[in-house]
Amino acid sequence: MLRLLYSVIYSFDCPKNERVNRFNPPIKQRKKGKWELTEGDEQRDLSYLGGDWEKCKHRKWCAVLNREEFEEFVNFCELRAEDVETMGSIGAPGFELGWAPAISFNIETVHYVYGNAYVTPFPNLNPDKTKRRLTEVDWRRVCRAVFQLGNK
Repeated sequence: MLRLLYSVIYSFDCPKNERVNRFNPPIKQRKKGKWELTEGDEQRDLSYLGGDWEKCKHRKWCAVLNREEFEEFVNFCELRAEDVETMGSIGAPGFELGWAPAISFNIETVHYVYGNAYVTPFPNLNPDKTKRRLTEVDWRRVCRAVFQLGNK
């Protein structure tokens, strides 16, 4: 059976009076070193909204997760997959500095936080044993499966 890994770029902004731990990836995954914090409050860009957003909190996290870890992350952060075309991710974990196609997930249950994850599922293959390259048909099949997973 083909096992997928999930390259995730996850970012969120919340008002200054909110605790970031409510929106961070699961702490047990962070303690295992699965997640890397790549941006903090110095990268906030919603200050123009004023009020509680003037000094909002910003975080960007990156990880490569297996299916069980990915499901835990999506459920913990209350993310839902969007059935939209994206321009993909640049520098997705596991893809170095290149471009990778991505599926967009958004936080939809909490109205006062802006959160999004760009997710690139990819097969956990040994490149030396791969007989063929993955095609667009393969990508669409993976997208459908991940979309169903992200909207349980």
